[in-house]
Amino acid sequence: MGESSAIMRLLNPEESNGLVQAIRQSAQEVLEFERDRVLAEFSLDNKDSALSRMVTELAEKNGQFTGDLTNKIDEVVKEFSLDTDDSALSRLVRKVETAQRTITDEFSLDNESSALSRMSNLLNEATNAINDNLTLDKEGSALSRLRRELVEILAHHEEQSSSFQRDVTSALEAMKARREESLRSTTHGKQFQDVVVDFAQHEAERSGDLATCTGNTTGAVKHCKIGDAVVELGPDCAASGERFVIEAKEDASYDLNKARCEMESARKNREASVGVFVFSTKTAPAGQEAFLRYGNDVFVIWDAEDLSNDVILKAALSLAKALCVRQAKAREAEAADFQAIDCAILALEKEAKRLQKMNTWTETIKSNSGKILEEVRKMTEGLDQQIQVLRDATMGLKHGMDGSD
Repeated sequence: MGESSAIMRLLNPEESNGLVQAIRQSAQEVLEFERDRVLAEFSLDNKDSALSRMVTELAEKNGQFTGDLTNKIDEVVKEFSLDTDDSALSRLVRKVETAQRTITDEFSLDNESSALSRMSNLLNEATNAINDNLTLDKEGSALSRLRRELVEILAHHEEQSSSFQRDVTSALEAMKARREESLRSTTHGKQFQDVVVDFAQHEAERSGDLATCTGNTTGAVKHCKIGDAVVELGPDCAASGERFVIEAKEDASYDLNKARCEMESARKNREASVGVFVFSTKTAPAGQEAFLRYGNDVFVIWDAEDLSNDVILKAALSLAKALCVRQAKAREAEAADFQAIDCAILALEKEAKRLQKMNTWTETIKSNSGKILEEVRKMTEGLDQQIQVLRDATMGLKHGMDGSD
C-alpha cells in the first residue's frame, strides 16, 4: 500500500486515474473468467463438466445397485418359496415333517418298536413281576416265602416260650415239693416263724446287717417274748445301729387290727423303731392286701411254700430298713432328700398289690400260667429294682453322714 501510494504520488492525477481503471478492468475480467469456468463445471449442458460426469456416474451406480438388489430380492424370495424343492423353506418343512413323523412313530402304541411301546412293555413286565411276588396265591412268590418264614419263626418262638413255661413250672413245682418236704418234720406254726427268721437272717447277711432270732428270749418288757427276730442295721448303713423287729404268725385269729397291736408291742419289747408283721397265706385275713404300710409298720402276706413269693418278703425287709434310715435322719434333724426313698416305697406298695392277682390266677393255673409267669417276672424285676433303689439311697445317706463328720 505504501509503494502504490508512492507510485500514485509520482504520477499525475490523470495518469493515476487511468491506471486505476485499467487495474479494475483487468480484475473484473479475471473474476468473470473464473466465474464462467466454475459455472461451466456445474452445468448439466456441458457433458464434460464435473457435475455432468458426477450425475452420469451416479446414474450408472444406481442402475447397477438396483439390478443387484432386484437379484438379491429374487434370490431371497426363491429361498422362501415352497414351489422350489431346494429352497430353504422347503428343506425346513421337510425336516419338520420328518421330525414329526419320527416323534409320532416313537409315541405310537401301534408301532411295537416305538419308545412308548417299549416303555409300556417294561411297565407291564414290572407290574406283573410285582403282582407275582406280592400275592399269596402263588407258593413261589416273595410274599408267600416271607409269610412261611414268619410263621416258622413265630412257631419256633411259641415252642420256645411253651418250653420255657414248662421248665419254669416244673422248677417251681420241684421247689415247692422240696419246701413241703422240709415242712413235714416240724410243727406247722413254729416252722413258719423259723422260715421267716431264716429268710431275714439270709437277707441281713447279704446287706451287711445283723439278724437275731429273739422268739425264745424276753425283751425290754418283763416276761414278754413278743418279736420273733430283730434286725440291727450294719456299719455300712446310713442308720447304723437302728433296729427293726419281725413278727411272723400263721394264726387265723389274727386280723390287721390285732396284728397292729402285736406290732406295737413287739417294737416296744425289742426297742425297735420299725416293725414287719408277716401273715401266712394259709391263715391271712380274707381280702387283706399282700403289702401294706401303716406308719413305721409293714404288713405282708407271704407264702413260705412258694419261692416265687419270696420277693414280697424281701421287699418288706428292704422297706423296713429304709424306714429306719428315714426315721434316724429325721431324729437327727439333718437335711436329706427322701424323694428316692418315698418313690421306692410307693413303688413297692404298688408292685405288692399285683400279687393279689396271683392268688386268683393260681386257682386256674392251667389256663393262666403264661399270665402268671409274666406278672411274676414283671413284679420281680420291679421289686428288685426298687429294693436296689432303697439300698442305694440308704448307702448314699450313710456316705453323706461320713462326709459331714
